[in-house]
Amino acid sequence: MPTSNARPRSLPHAGKATTGTRDSAKPLCPRTTQPARISAELKRALEFYHGTAEDLIREFIRVLGVNETDRRALEIVLLENDKATTPGLLAERLGLTAAGVTIMLNRLEKQGYIARTLHPTDRRRVIVMATELAAHRVQELVVPMIVESYKMLLNSYDSGELDTIADFLTRAGELQQIHRQRLRDVDPYARP
Repeated sequence: MPTSNARPRSLPHAGKATTGTRDSAKPLCPRTTQPARISAELKRALEFYHGTAEDLIREFIRVLGVNETDRRALEIVLLENDKATTPGLLAERLGLTAAGVTIMLNRLEKQGYIARTLHPTDRRRVIVMATELAAHRVQELVVPMIVESYKMLLNSYDSGELDTIADFLTRAGELQQIHRQRLRDVDPYARP
């Protein structure tokens, strides 16, 4: 009798044979093992993605000559309308105090990445704008990667799959925002 390494399509459950239908009275093994396998693969893929994204960010930091907080602030400013924002918004988004934002903006301004100006109608408010130097350097680094990524994704997935990927990434991002807020509401551990 020939042996096979192939797994059977369905296995008996609690002594009963199962059918290929999703009848709740007759549970299928894939209903319990398939989600577990997919969950494990998704976990590995997300860990791989997060690790490679962090590695990429570290290289951006190195090339731009900034720290992580400064890089994120620069990203926020560059993605805002008119490539401008306020110190208050940066403080809120980065979880920094007003003094922390001022110190960070001083560093970025010294490097030529941002400029601060007074608001045109409310002279009490400060506007933070990305400089042409910042926009040029970031575009020079990022645009080739974006073009390469789009080409790869468009060649690898159909439009329905791309919609699913976009939906997944949007939901994952929303969940990260929820987690971030929960952590911001937690007091830091006491130092030993």
